[in-house]
Amino acid sequence: MTYKKLFLTVIVLFLFSISTNLFAQFSAAIGPGFASYSGDVSGEKFNDIRPALNMELWYQFNRNLYLKTGASIYQIAATDVFEDRNRDFKATNFELYTSLMLGGAPEWKLMPFGYAGVGLSTNDPQYAMNTDQGKVFLDAKELNTESRDIPGAELIVPMGIGLRYRLNDRIAIVADGGLRFTTSDLLDGLSTRTIEVASLSQEAVNYFETIRPNGINGAETIGNGNPEKNDVYGIFSVKILFNLNGNGRKSNSMPCPPFYSY
Repeated sequence: MTYKKLFLTVIVLFLFSISTNLFAQFSAAIGPGFASYSGDVSGEKFNDIRPALNMELWYQFNRNLYLKTGASIYQIAATDVFEDRNRDFKATNFELYTSLMLGGAPEWKLMPFGYAGVGLSTNDPQYAMNTDQGKVFLDAKELNTESRDIPGAELIVPMGIGLRYRLNDRIAIVADGGLRFTTSDLLDGLSTRTIEVASLSQEAVNYFETIRPNGINGAETIGNGNPEKNDVYGIFSVKILFNLNGNGRKSNSMPCPPFYSY
């Protein structure tokens, strides 16, 4: 099953469950956080921390199983680990995802949970370049240094863990940290192992002449990235969770049966 089919299947099951589950429990969360990424520019480490904002809707299937659907706006950036390559970048992206979440007993004051799911993220890398007027950022899609299209959206697989601290029946605080595994190597705009200088536009040639300490210097190829490893990013957030079902307590009592007299 492809990621797109799995994503659609989860949405269909979610909508069906809403229409059939009489004991549905909804909660909404919103809060700030930070994001970081690991890829060709940053190397193996998550070094550069940038802001993020996360919103979620929790739907409780039963005592321990939830569907967690969310959206985030986040930034990622990195200073190149190789000074001679100097491919600094930044990006501001938006993600949308849905995940199955397994939690502890809902009445616990401190409830741990874990989740995994599928989603989509926009992809808008911007290459950094120093000029006489200061640092500017160039659209990676337009510069086309990879000699291939950089997709505007990426499939993601979010996985993570968190804690929910219940303040009362209506409000809780949620700390949530997770990774988003992507299906490509172009969140930073770098992927191909080498770049053929002859295939570049004049604007791209000027970019490399500017960012590289020694320019292109007559080279026919330029060292670039590692296409064998996809990029990954993570988001950590602290949110306020609001219970949307009255006082947050489900009624387990059965309604009184009608009384018939004959």
